Amino acid sequence: MFETFHGQSHPRQVEQQLRKLQSHILQLERAVKDKDREIDQLRHQLINYEARLQELRGTDELTSLPNRHVFKEHLTHSLKRALRLGYSLSLMLVDVDHLREINLRYGHEVGDSVLIEIARILKSSVREIDMPARWGGEELVAVLHETDVEGAAVVAERVRRRVAMMEVLDPRSGKAIKITATLAVASYPQHSSEPQELLEAVGEALIQAKDKGCNVVVVANR
Repeated sequence: MFETFHGQSHPRQVEQQLRKLQSHILQLERAVKDKDREIDQLRHQLINYEARLQELRGTDELTSLPNRHVFKEHLTHSLKRALRLGYSLSLMLVDVDHLREINLRYGHEVGDSVLIEIARILKSSVREIDMPARWGGEELVAVLHETDVEGAAVVAERVRRRVAMMEVLDPRSGKAIKITATLAVASYPQHSSEPQELLEAVGEALIQAKDKGCNVVVVANR
């Protein structure tokens, strides 16, 4: 009896139990990995649904400005009205200079605070009849009603100067971070009467401005 308990049968039983335990552990690890994948998929779906919800609500969550979807509809309707009534309309695009570098160097919270403050500057720099919005990424945009290209350039220069005067501090060192923006304007009837063409004109002007340098205002080519 003593030999049976402490002899050859005991190691075999232990080995069998170890194999069973190892098998169960492998099964559990696979199950955990499967659940992790499911959680990641659900998290991704949740992010997409939340973004879609914000789009349907019409408001950008970060800046509280109207979002891209709402803005494009507004631009379309506004151009039709300008055509019908015969008044000028301008489109202004604001690009925050080096925002990606700011995010990498100082953190996304600092980058977000920069966007929030520039959105506030944009909103307070245009009239109530105008339409500022979040275009996406580091870009903001505005429809300026009854405003020709010269008037739009004046508004853009005002925004540029106010952005350059912003005071944003590095949360670690307390030193000031230089913030600038590059702006482009295009107008109806000078550049186009079509929403997409007007967007393309102001977008191309912004690219040209960025190639030449930042912290400037540029008017689209006629």
